Amino acid sequence: MKEILMLVFMVQLFPSPVFSLGEVLRFSSTPSTNNYVILHNPDFSGMETSFSICAWIRPRDNGNNEAFWFNYQVSNSNDNEITINSNPKGNFNTLFGDNLASSAPTLDFDVWSHYCDTWDLSSAMRRIYKNGQEVINKATAAGRKLNTVGVLVLGQEQDSYAGGFDANQAFSGDLYNLVLLDKKLSGEEVSKLYSKGRCAELDLDLQENVALDWQDFLYAQRNGDVIVERGTCSQWELVRGILDEELLEHLIDHHQFD
Repeated sequence: MKEILMLVFMVQLFPSPVFSLGEVLRFSSTPSTNNYVILHNPDFSGMETSFSICAWIRPRDNGNNEAFWFNYQVSNSNDNEITINSNPKGNFNTLFGDNLASSAPTLDFDVWSHYCDTWDLSSAMRRIYKNGQEVINKATAAGRKLNTVGVLVLGQEQDSYAGGFDANQAFSGDLYNLVLLDKKLSGEEVSKLYSKGRCAELDLDLQENVALDWQDFLYAQRNGDVIVERGTCSQWELVRGILDEELLEHLIDHHQFD
């Protein structure tokens, strides 16, 4: 009975035939210094001693050996506070200027992958997860905290503060549901995020830890050929965990909304 009532409620709430969630940021397949998203002085005050960076990423091969989808810089002399490269051809991935080098995880072209980068001061340990599984960990300097006043850029790497971009380092592809949290997620929490799927919402018990959510990035300053593209996530994902899974998959396949 509960599932039938929920079905009736959803049909009344969204009465037309097709509706999509999941707007993505799409970076042009043609590498350029002009294509990036920038946030000046994001509020990272809660992330000074712990953080998690999680996102769904679908990189495209634009010919570059490096493709930086995430770069946080705090000064001209410290341009690699956090730098994340997605390209299978590259191996530059830093925290506090310390590069993982050849140990850095990479993501497959043209495939959605889930990525999480976690750290906290108490353990002085960075852990990176790909598709719910830990793939690398590395100790950081004892006592080193995250500098919390800086510039965050998606799609490029800053060689100078808020600039110094290089077309050979441009990211091409799609980003979705990037979220920054002020806590270090456990392996179990990361695995749960991945297993819920790309279209799932963040669990309510993590909402209070959000430093920046996906809407912050969708409404941030976009430059060049970076567009917000309509997503492919069904509105039925909002009731995942309430409806029976078999019924939910049937509704997603046959009863979408617009």
